[in-house]
Amino acid sequence: MPTVSAKVSKKELDAITEYANACGETTSNLIRKVMIGEAIFLKCFHDVNEYEIEISIPDNASNEEEVNIVKGTINKIRRILGLSEVEEI
Repeated sequence: MPTVSAKVSKKELDAITEYANACGETTSNLIRKVMIGEAIFLKCFHDVNEYEIEISIPDNASNEEEVNIVKGTINKIRRILGLSEVEEI
């Protein structure tokens, strides 16, 4: 299988890895899905297919718990990159 590579900083690699872990994906598979999703404008057409990724949420989580998990993940990744945290999502 062909390989694609990209140069990223240590912080960027840490952020990508954190997001991959939150989505239950390997870093390689996350990057593949994100890039293909962007190439086919997945968000624009709301296709449901093998290229979708999402932060893993327990099935029994309340809406408030789900928001807190997603917000916590976003803010953890933003801290890794040295960005300010978000209050609302």
